[in-house]
Amino acid sequence: MKRRCPNSKYIGRARLTNYRWQINERGYANVLEEDGHWVDGLVYEINPVDEAKLDINEGVSKNAYMKRSLKVHLHRAPSTLYRRPVSWIVNQGGPAKIARQAKADGHKYAEHQEHWVQDVLVYISLNYIQDSAPKEEYVNRINLGLADAKALGMDQDYISNCIRPSIPAPEAKGTGERDILNPAPRGQKRTASPRIPSPARRGHPPSSPGKQSRQATQSPAPRRRANSGPPPLPPRPSSARPVVRYSDVPVIVVEEFSYSTYSA
Repeated sequence: MKRRCPNSKYIGRARLTNYRWQINERGYANVLEEDGHWVDGLVYEINPVDEAKLDINEGVSKNAYMKRSLKVHLHRAPSTLYRRPVSWIVNQGGPAKIARQAKADGHKYAEHQEHWVQDVLVYISLNYIQDSAPKEEYVNRINLGLADAKALGMDQDYISNCIRPSIPAPEAKGTGERDILNPAPRGQKRTASPRIPSPARRGHPPSSPGKQSRQATQSPAPRRRANSGPPPLPPRPSSARPVVRYSDVPVIVVEEFSYSTYSA
């Protein structure tokens, strides 16, 4: 996001319900409508200039992706990161380093109520929807994005169950595990993490969010909408789903992870 949208600001992580992530026949990430599934990603605020650049990178004029405004369930970022410029986050060493520093300084995060956000920009391919394998060069980009996404709060369960079937984890020498996502502290050996059953296997169908009151704002400020509460976790999807990336009105970007949305 620093390279593609240099003026972007981080808002938080979000869940797009009744969609699933895939790698399509072009070898890139996409999201497809499918009841009972979800896509997790990151939300950013971008201005019109950055949105125009993003349109070019996502191939909108070539019909590689199309722009849709969708509703997502937002987990707002903590105060140390909320609406921080992405360039600042990168220059500070990334979200993981910022979180460690905040913890060392004794910073206590305020709890922010999760809520629904309307009109989030999502890049979706409607012409390329067949499940396929990723391009070789794309795997590393996704893994780099996942490292930041995990530091920003994306669930390991989601990564393991929804991304890993399509995107292999990078091999750490001597461990066979993902080094990029779980770096061991200096002087400490890495141990295997216990496998936690995915809540996506419980088979709870998502409930539709209640009616929401719309609050309009002038562009380029993001438009947001509150709702009664978070959706229940849907059943595990039959195939992988994307990490999404987002826009001005917050946006989800599905093609590539760079930071990020929501591609992924």
